[in-house]
Amino acid sequence: MAKIDVRCPVFGGIKVIKYGSSDSGKQRYYCKDTACTGKNFQLEHCYTGCEPGINDKIVAMAANASGIRDTSRVLGISQDKVMSTLKKQKNR
Repeated sequence: MAKIDVRCPVFGGIKVIKYGSSDSGKQRYYCKDTACTGKNFQLEHCYTGCEPGINDKIVAMAANASGIRDTSRVLGISQDKVMSTLKKQKNR
């Protein structure tokens, strides 16, 4: 049997325990390090728009003059996700 070490994506610590499952059946984890700010996380996501770093890709594609439909098609996410991310960036 192989052992897989799960690391916290925010803090990078290995003090991680299982923390139930999501509605879609994916395993949730909980970081027990006190210095960690993001406690709950998942390694697998059902929807590509929830993956870490997708917002940066959306903004980068918009900066390179890609349209909303083009961005959603290339990244495999909805047009609503692209629009909401770009609207949030506009406010910053």
